[in-house]
Amino acid sequence: MLKDRRMVSGKRAEMVNIKKKTVLIVAILAVILSVAAIIAIGLFRSPEKVLLKVMSDRVDLQVKNVHYTEVGDAGMTWEIKADTARYQKKENLALFDQVTVRLLMKDGRVFVMNGDRGRFNTQSRDMEIEGNVGIVSERGDRFATDRLLYRDAGKQIETDRPVVMENGSIRISGVGMIFLLDEKKVTLLSQVRANSLEK
Repeated sequence: MLKDRRMVSGKRAEMVNIKKKTVLIVAILAVILSVAAIIAIGLFRSPEKVLLKVMSDRVDLQVKNVHYTEVGDAGMTWEIKADTARYQKKENLALFDQVTVRLLMKDGRVFVMNGDRGRFNTQSRDMEIEGNVGIVSERGDRFATDRLLYRDAGKQIETDRPVVMENGSIRISGVGMIFLLDEKKVTLLSQVRANSLEK
């Protein structure tokens, strides 16, 4: 009888130990899960904070890998590609990084402009491109400058900066340029120099 009581007591003690171990394991798991949840919430919130700090209050929309196409009233087609774009609705302004603009004129001529940064007024259709700016025509004419402005009303490209123009046989440099797209007329404004590229 005494032996049976000892066996029952031993089993109870063993059961109590198992329950204690189970409670301890559950408590440890709860702590681990709580810490993991706190870390996960922190990780999910951090990018939002960073994004909010990076984006200006004036930006209504920001997108990456932009490809935008529009046909204008004069039959000219715009095609804009950029790494990123930010749109400010109140200013009617789209800002681009690493931008390439392809202008297809109604007579079939094509001009491709690219640069580090671009500003496009969505109302006037004027565009400014800055930083390592290049223009290439479908005939292979090339222009290089640091900043240019496209004015949609007059269908003209202009700059007040140093500019270099090259085609197959000649290289012309100067300061300031007006390029009237409809009239197919390029004017360099000052300090004009020309060199032959033929050997």
